[in-house]
Amino acid sequence: MTNLIKIWDLPTRLFHGALALLIAGAFITVNLGDDWMTLHGQMGLVTLALIVFRICWGVFGGHWSQFRNFALHPRQVISYLKVSSFAFPSYIGHNPLGSWSALLMIFSLALQALSGLCSDDQILFKGPLTLYLSESQIEWASFYHSEVGQPLLIALIGTHLFAVLFYKYKLQHDLIKPMLSGYKSSDSVVAASVDNLKSRLLALGCFAFIVFLLFYFLPVQ
Repeated sequence: MTNLIKIWDLPTRLFHGALALLIAGAFITVNLGDDWMTLHGQMGLVTLALIVFRICWGVFGGHWSQFRNFALHPRQVISYLKVSSFAFPSYIGHNPLGSWSALLMIFSLALQALSGLCSDDQILFKGPLTLYLSESQIEWASFYHSEVGQPLLIALIGTHLFAVLFYKYKLQHDLIKPMLSGYKSSDSVVAASVDNLKSRLLALGCFAFIVFLLFYFLPVQ
């Protein structure tokens, strides 16, 4: 008997959607010229707020959004890479590759946002954290942000999109629909993610508090 299980709670789904929009917006604004750099920096700050929220939600969020339920053990990765298990995904939440990919994306985005706040383009934009850094540290952060972090994110996002399409059309395993609806079919009875008004208000309050703190202490102008 097939069961419809609530896998991704609304805060997790909104996080993914908002993060995609902000990343796209950041790539667009950075290429539009100096007049858009303040907005670019503000988008980076909201992105950092989302990342901090996701880390918090990885502890307090829905069952399958919690990091403790990610498939991260090396044995799980090795087993999953075998042809038999790779061709027929059996993981309800993130599979081992998805688990490590999610953590790598979170870490890379956090480093990109932080390096942006530490950057100085010597023209119009100067990150709020530059006040606390030496000239060499600012130069390193600026170099990483534009020359390392940006192409790294492009590579990670490209790989992520390729994997989603590969799973959908090659393995016949749709990863998009569950992220949009929150539900996934399962032949076994597994834990569902809590997704009620209380948890949603908790998520909203947590995110709003993070945004307030970041914009108050690290204003981008």
